[in-house]
Amino acid sequence: MSEEKLTSNPEDQRVYNEKEEVVDIETSSSLPRKQIEKRPSLLDRLMRRGSESKEQENSNPQAPEREDELPPLSDLKLVGYKETTRRRLLGGELAHNIRNLVPRRLQLASEWNLVYSMEQDGISLRSLYRNNDRDQQVAQVKRQRKTVDAGYASSVVNSMVGSHEYHNEIRRPVGYVLVIQDSTGAIFGSYLNENLRLMEHKRYYGNGECFLWKCERTGDGSMRFKAFVYTGINDNIIYSNSQFIAIGSSDGHNGIWIDKSLCSGVSAYCETFGNEVLCGSSHASGSRPNAKESRFEIIGLEVWRIGDP
Repeated sequence: MSEEKLTSNPEDQRVYNEKEEVVDIETSSSLPRKQIEKRPSLLDRLMRRGSESKEQENSNPQAPEREDELPPLSDLKLVGYKETTRRRLLGGELAHNIRNLVPRRLQLASEWNLVYSMEQDGISLRSLYRNNDRDQQVAQVKRQRKTVDAGYASSVVNSMVGSHEYHNEIRRPVGYVLVIQDSTGAIFGSYLNENLRLMEHKRYYGNGECFLWKCERTGDGSMRFKAFVYTGINDNIIYSNSQFIAIGSSDGHNGIWIDKSLCSGVSAYCETFGNEVLCGSSHASGSRPNAKESRFEIIGLEVWRIGDP
């Protein structure tokens, strides 16, 4: 009976539906459904930050250069050859290859100065040591600049800065390039962080910036530059006295050995630089030629200074 009454009375059914709708409307307006937001974890935030930085880099391919990057190197000028000098051992391409391996602070030097030339200064170990002396080089630079009238401002600055001895105490580091040509036409040498000098006691000098190098002719006739850097196995880098000059040493063998006459020398493998034989046709590529060495006759020798003395 009750079930028939509900279905037979449409008004009651309508009222029921309306009330139900009212209830639904009031419920949806007065009690809004809240959405719970999930906070990102620390890992999510770090990953999001990394992806955003990558997107910024990709959107800006022409990013500014880093501050620690060196500016472009200026053209290198070789100063010191006389007009009458016929045998010039150091050319622009060779100097460029050596320049790429010297310390960064010296790569910026735009001039290399010829300190000693066998053709220009004579064949003398004493002259080589004298010209390599830094005080001698400073005096030479002062003589060259003496003809230039610096004016009143320069004299005021000199009086404020101090004496010549003060300048000696704050000298900046320099480097030296030894270039040798033998009777076969081979050109080789070394980079030295200190000037060659007469040592009264047997003591090696120089540091790990030094290296040996050579130019060898390839099959097509072009020249190939090869360098041999300091290995760190020993500290026998430079030794020079009144009888010879030795660069690199191990087991009685030297990377470069020059006798006091500056007319002949020997090149051999040494652990200091792990080098090949530098001179002549005796090249020891691939293996360690501990017992292999080659003698050479010197027809040209030069020493170049990188940086101001």
